[in-house]
Amino acid sequence: MIDVTRHKQQLRDYFDGDGFRRWSAIYGDAEVSRVRRTIRVGHARMLARAEAWLLEWIGTTGRTPLAMNALDAGCGTGVFSIMLAQHGMQVTAVDIAPQMVAAAADRARAAGVAQRVTFTAGDIEDVQGSFDVVACFDVLIHYPQPAFDQLLSHLAQCTCGLLLFTYAPYEPLLAAMHWIGGFFPRAHRRTEIQMIRENDVRHTVARHGLRVGRIEPIRSGFYHVNLVEATRE
Repeated sequence: MIDVTRHKQQLRDYFDGDGFRRWSAIYGDAEVSRVRRTIRVGHARMLARAEAWLLEWIGTTGRTPLAMNALDAGCGTGVFSIMLAQHGMQVTAVDIAPQMVAAAADRARAAGVAQRVTFTAGDIEDVQGSFDVVACFDVLIHYPQPAFDQLLSHLAQCTCGLLLFTYAPYEPLLAAMHWIGGFFPRAHRRTEIQMIRENDVRHTVARHGLRVGRIEPIRSGFYHVNLVEATRE
């Protein structure tokens, strides 16, 4: 069985070192390899779809974003945190890697929304409270079950409105692609991805009183995730 604490420490070390350099380049506009460009395109496509779903959901509530709060769990360099703030929400942004958090804070200041975002370096499971919107993108893909269930359960408990997250679906093709990716030069590899079955995702979400709405596959080269929309019943 996986030691969750040790696994988190390994991820922190990676994303605060080599991973920061690699992923900040992918999330930015620097020149990157062909493989990384496919990941950049997929990630951008996923965020655009998540924003569209968010705005649709806000429209159903009859509320203004100015009255809402949001949690960006695993905020990375802050792309989605800033988008949430630009729509008027008060945002709590958390990431396990201090370098990621520092870069996200710099980006928020440059975008003029720093006053709307509170950045914290730490474990997303340490976040307490209730949030209208909870987002967790490309974080759970690094955790095998039951760690995946543990983190998703915590996020669901923090959600009083909308939960948006991604996971890596269990697909033979995806498994083969990542096996092939293991032969790439180390500098071009992704971190290890943990694939989860859709029924397990639905079960975990439903156990905490959320209803799964849409699940949309986002595919671009080596970027293979499912984007999930769940709402409080």
